[in-house]
Amino acid sequence: MKKRTISNPIDVNYEYRTYDEYGGGPICLEAADPVIVTFEGEYYLFSSVTNGYWVSPDLASWEFIPCNNEKLPNINNYAPALMVMDGAIYFHQGVHDKRLFRNKTPKNPDTWELVTDNCYIGHDPFLFYDAIDDRVWASYGCGPGETEYIKVVELDRKTLEPIGEVHECLHFDPKNRGWERSWDNHMWEDGWTEGSQILRHGDKWYLIYSGFSLHKSYANGVYVSDNPTGPYEYAQNNPVSHKNTGFSGGAGHGCLFEDLHGNWWNVTCSSVHVTHHFERRMNLFPAGFDEDGLLYVNTKLGDYPIPLPDGPRDHRTLEPAYMLLSKDCPVTASSVETAMPENPYYGNHLGDTQVPFTRYDHNPRFAADEDIRTLWAADSREPGQWVMMDLRRSCTIKSIQLNIPTYNLTTVDPAEKYHEYVIETSPDGETWSVLLDNRGKKAFAPHGYFEVEACARYVKVTFFHVAGNGFAAISGLRVFGFADEKAPEAVANLTVVRGPDLRNATLAWTRSDRAEGYIVRYGISPDKLYNQYQVYGESVEVRTLTIGIRYFFRVDSFNAGGITEGEIVVGGV
Repeated sequence: MKKRTISNPIDVNYEYRTYDEYGGGPICLEAADPVIVTFEGEYYLFSSVTNGYWVSPDLASWEFIPCNNEKLPNINNYAPALMVMDGAIYFHQGVHDKRLFRNKTPKNPDTWELVTDNCYIGHDPFLFYDAIDDRVWASYGCGPGETEYIKVVELDRKTLEPIGEVHECLHFDPKNRGWERSWDNHMWEDGWTEGSQILRHGDKWYLIYSGFSLHKSYANGVYVSDNPTGPYEYAQNNPVSHKNTGFSGGAGHGCLFEDLHGNWWNVTCSSVHVTHHFERRMNLFPAGFDEDGLLYVNTKLGDYPIPLPDGPRDHRTLEPAYMLLSKDCPVTASSVETAMPENPYYGNHLGDTQVPFTRYDHNPRFAADEDIRTLWAADSREPGQWVMMDLRRSCTIKSIQLNIPTYNLTTVDPAEKYHEYVIETSPDGETWSVLLDNRGKKAFAPHGYFEVEACARYVKVTFFHVAGNGFAAISGLRVFGFADEKAPEAVANLTVVRGPDLRNATLAWTRSDRAEGYIVRYGISPDKLYNQYQVYGESVEVRTLTIGIRYFFRVDSFNAGGITEGEIVVGGV
């Protein structure tokens, strides 16, 4: 059956990474810097450090195409660049390689061919074919934010080698732009420039760039120009892609693309930053351009199921297909690990991480706390380890996401890279019905997302094989659907205090009856509240503002019954 929804992180078979600079480990999963292009009616997804790529007919079901360095040199390096032109996909690895390749039949990884070995493009490149003027452009740049420029250069249409002047088009200004600061919630004053994309939409050129890559603050901004080489003007509604809260934080370094219906999407990089600072995943968010030409990315409740389109639609008003039912629900387990992990899920070298310190605490509650960086773990590799969640009331379950981290792995042997488990539901915790049984399928889906149909109060997951011969572990048992409850009351008494640092604003409000959490919406006008924070208390410090720009704020309340809009408050300049 064709899937109707997707959920983040993207449900693919992520690659193992063993970071030998830390003494033979730790082992974790990584994919980053994603690029999606449409080719012959399908979607192709490439990412960093992956020995292959994926193809999908619908953005939901991805088939992996293995591809090694012999078939496509540097396929498993960082920050790939792609474009579609002349009936082929073109591939470049930027500073890692001067060669550029193409493939007219990319489902066959043996058919990549060399186009040129003299196409030098700097770090983190992007390729763009402008079909209107029949020209090819590249953008690139990666380095300290206040000194490293994002650059643009033209490539010869036939040889695909750089021609003409290299244009230095933009760089960071974190002293005036709060979102360009790094660390979770932009707590550090430094920044980093990388992950650019140049594209043309209508009569305008957009030069997109990314912030720091290692935390939940990872975000994108954009400059706009009448010409591909500039001069470019900073967009007032920056950051255009931002998500430093929720289950899987981060929305930077990726690319915008149009789907087969003409809708825009942004595929991005998200942060785990637990086992290693490059431990990352991929997210996919609805995006678009408004009537004033402003680029936006809709990350509101961006970890919740996103409905897939069957035609053109307005991504500004898109709401989750289902609401979360499992936040902080009671969870019990067959066993709980209390010893130090053999292959640390929480690496010793990450003493500065803001992950809650749970090195020895893998309580089952972490399967329901809505943080990809915490986890339940069993105390052995024995088959039959289980967790059981009580949704507290009977619910209509429409989808389940099972997030399985790497914990105490002993091997990266591909023959052992699969999970086997059974998901069951129950009305009373005693009588069980099998909802999903993947035993014997040898599937590896560390963020498996499944559309289901059930009416139940209890959900149980039992493991029979864990990839890498690891311990059974869950960083998120996330259940979505509908509950018979009223939406929360609207937020009252919202106050906004901006400053003394004008890059920041502190918001506070009165608790809303029945609210599970809140969505802080803000933007440069009442009808352009494109940015958001997702919080579970009654206050937040927004640290993404640009000095000299006036903002409007609104706090919406939500629970499993729906979302209730608040009133708009002006936040000053």
